[in-house]
Amino acid sequence: MFLLKPHVTGPEGQITTPDIVVDCLLVDGVKRSLGLLTHDCWQAVGPNASSRPAYALMALGGGALILPAQVLSNGLVVAARAAWRLKNLDGHAGDVTLNGIALSDLELPSDLVAAADGTEDVLPRGFMLVRTLGVAATEVILADPVLVRELRHEVHLQSIEADRWGGARPRPRYSVGPTQEEVPHFI
Repeated sequence: MFLLKPHVTGPEGQITTPDIVVDCLLVDGVKRSLGLLTHDCWQAVGPNASSRPAYALMALGGGALILPAQVLSNGLVVAARAAWRLKNLDGHAGDVTLNGIALSDLELPSDLVAAADGTEDVLPRGFMLVRTLGVAATEVILADPVLVRELRHEVHLQSIEADRWGGARPRPRYSVGPTQEEVPHFI
């Protein structure tokens, strides 16, 4: 199980932060391990790593939430900690854009909910459904043109090959371990 605590912004700006348990993760219709779900925006990755923007739907008692997410090429899903209630998008969910692409041109949230055997804006308990774009980007912008608001989510990819110290890596002054000899101290 994965515990996510998103900041849910209502249509009038009020924010609540529920604790939500996720126990089923589906990315583009394929079930994934919950070990691949995180909300840590700083990721150490290999040299050829990339990231695809996505939106996610999460089950919640009062109806599903919609939030930005990133899916890395290694399979990791980085979920944002900001969300909206899906029911607040009634009638204009297709107008919401993911990095400038209308959800009606990608896949409507209602279609994702129906594919998971949900109804209207209610998902089965514990579900998170993720729908990705086919282009690479490290920033996701989920924009609602009707209520004039947006959610941003950015993932920072750091190469595991990079030496952040460069030539300035400090040298250890000394180490003391088990020894029979006298050790000079310089402090």
